[in-house]
Amino acid sequence: MITAALPSKRQRTREHIATVAGDLFERHGYEAVTMEQIAVEAGVVRGTLYNHFAVKEAVLAEWMHARLARDLAPLMQAVMKRKTFASRIPVVLDASARWWEEHRQYAAPYIRFRFQQVSDGSGEQASSDMVTAYTALIHAAQQAGEVRDNEPPERLANYLHFLYLSALMSWLGDPKASLRKAFARAFDFFLQGASRP
Repeated sequence: MITAALPSKRQRTREHIATVAGDLFERHGYEAVTMEQIAVEAGVVRGTLYNHFAVKEAVLAEWMHARLARDLAPLMQAVMKRKTFASRIPVVLDASARWWEEHRQYAAPYIRFRFQQVSDGSGEQASSDMVTAYTALIHAAQQAGEVRDNEPPERLANYLHFLYLSALMSWLGDPKASLRKAFARAFDFFLQGASRP
C-alpha cells in the first residue's frame, strides 16, 4: 500500500500561518490585518513569518491556493459529468465567479502579487492548481477532437488563464460589471482560437 508523503515541517508551518491569516482576513478585512498580527495570532516570531512569506500578499496567495486545492476536487467531479469541453469550463468559471464576488477584497492584492511574481521570474513559487485543471480539461478535449491539438495543452491552459485574469481585472475596474459575463466572454474568445478548424 502506497501512502502519501507527510508534509514537511516547513510546509506545515506555512499552512498554519496561511490558515490563521485567512481567518484574520475574514474577520477583520484584508487591508486591516498586519503581518505583526498574523505572527502573533499564528504563534510565530516575526523572523519565522518573514522567512516563509516576504509580504502579506504572499500569505494571501498561499491561503487562497489552499482553499482552491480543497474545493477543486469536488468541483472537477461535477465538471467531468458534463459531456463537452464547451460545457465543462463554464462550470469552473461560474464557481470561480461566485467565489470572487464573495471575496472581492482579495482580488486586487492577489492579482498584483501574481503579476509581480511573473515579472520577478518566481511565478511557480505560489502556483495555483487552476492551470493544471485547465490543462487536464484541454487535454481531454484534444483527445475528443473538440480543441485543436497543434498546441500543447499546457500552453492553451496558460492562454485561457491569462484571459481569465484579464476578465477579472476588467471586473475590478467596473463595480457594476458581471464577472460571470466577463468570464463567459473570455471563454468564448478562447474557444474561437482553440477550436479545431
